[in-house]
Amino acid sequence: MQTSPLGGVGAASVRMTLVGSDSPGVRRNFHIDIDAIRYTEVVEFALSLLPPAKEPFGGLPHLQPYKLLRAWQLAELGLVKEATK
Repeated sequence: MQTSPLGGVGAASVRMTLVGSDSPGVRRNFHIDIDAIRYTEVVEFALSLLPPAKEPFGGLPHLQPYKLLRAWQLAELGLVKEATK
């Protein structure tokens, strides 16, 4: 059985949801750690730099809700310009 290193909370074979964060099974509020979201965005960017094998890299779809959460937090802090990025 092959496992994926990164993926969403609901995927059965995923080893990690956010880089540098506890597993959702261990800690319910694992998504609060903003650094883990940033680290995962760095991994996503690094994966996008790899040459495409058959089709271009489409990103990590499970990361979208966390990016939205981070944007909301930045907007609440008054950092609207950073939040819209």
